[in-house]
Amino acid sequence: MPIATAVVADDEILNRDLLAEMLPRLGIQVRTTKDGVQALKALESEPADLLITDLRMPGMGGLKLLLKAKEKWPEMPVVMMTAFASVESAVESMRLGAYDYLMKPFNVEQVEALLLRLNERQSLVREVKALRAETHSRHQGRRLMGSSPAMALIDETIDRAAKSSATVLVRGESGTGKELVARALHHRSPRAAGPFISVNCAALTETLLTSELFGHEKGAFTGADEQRIGRFELANGGTILLDEISEISPELQAKLLRVLEERSFERVGGSRPIQVDVRIIATTNRDLLANARSGRFREDLYYRLNVIPIDMPPLRDRREDLPELIDHYLAVFSRELGVRTKLAPSAVELLSGYHWPGNVRELVNIVERLVVLGGGGAIDAALVRRCLPELSQPAQSDWPLDLDLDAVNRRHATAVLASCGGDRAAAARRLGIEPGRLAELVG
Repeated sequence: MPIATAVVADDEILNRDLLAEMLPRLGIQVRTTKDGVQALKALESEPADLLITDLRMPGMGGLKLLLKAKEKWPEMPVVMMTAFASVESAVESMRLGAYDYLMKPFNVEQVEALLLRLNERQSLVREVKALRAETHSRHQGRRLMGSSPAMALIDETIDRAAKSSATVLVRGESGTGKELVARALHHRSPRAAGPFISVNCAALTETLLTSELFGHEKGAFTGADEQRIGRFELANGGTILLDEISEISPELQAKLLRVLEERSFERVGGSRPIQVDVRIIATTNRDLLANARSGRFREDLYYRLNVIPIDMPPLRDRREDLPELIDHYLAVFSRELGVRTKLAPSAVELLSGYHWPGNVRELVNIVERLVVLGGGGAIDAALVRRCLPELSQPAQSDWPLDLDLDAVNRRHATAVLASCGGDRAAAARRLGIEPGRLAELVG
């Protein structure tokens, strides 16, 4: 819903009257007060969608009013009014939580433009909250699991790291659960009530990723028809996950380093520094230190990111967790489909002996496939073989002993690609390798 009500605090009667005339013309009901004390009383008697306050007032000034208002109504945006001589104080007020400021004297067009930006921001905030609720519901069944020594150590590290705002670098193969570690860090931290924003750094071009992270001003580039708030701004007060951080360009690495050092940035096409209070978590499936030493990744950025490293082991290295994982996701998907499903001992044996190149992500997909195709009955070995064609391929020991390792890898990759119906992206995910490496193997 757009801004509908506002309280104005200003000791200058002309400014109060001006806003009392302007705001109703923009569809906003307004109550005016002459100082911070009266404004607080007005808000306590009836909360408003917006507070507009002068910076300098006798008694309780604008900064003190801002702090008290944010303490009682943290979601209510506050706009400061100031003369040119007090611009620095207005910028300081934004660091303390104000949304923006109006420079006196102002006109109705400036007020309207500010309200348009504010309404867009409020709409984005509501959208983010809705997405967070939807994502939380969707991921309820997908959580870090396992009682192996490796997972116990990771759980302990998450507990310790969550209490701070230190940057965390989560390393591991694709599908091992790096994003689940990031979510656990957020939900166990004092920032749990704030937003959790995830950005896939490998999915966007440099230009789009820069705009996605930092936002842009209207007219910043061709197609920028309106101002856009970036992910760092949306994550203020919470956590931002930079997924596959190794894929960002050197230019963007430099900008990210500044955010880590100063917690500030400018939108694309903008010049005003924007301060944010964000916990940064990055993930990678590459050897980032090797990339840094070879010059493919900034070494100073690597050390800024690698304050607390967490290494996720591949599923093949924690096989003792397999029964727990299989039982959990079997129950999750059976509940979703409203069926009662159980695994035959022969099916459990096959799944437990599989090497799971796609790690936990592959296991989740396979269990869901088994539940759907099982139709609510017992899942036997035959159905497992249908869902995992690799189990029907010759074992490595059954291949001719004169094959070299490259030939074995090529045969296995070709078999997996065939089982995926020629879908190279799916085959690469299942094998736990990059698409380029798959292309090298199968041609």
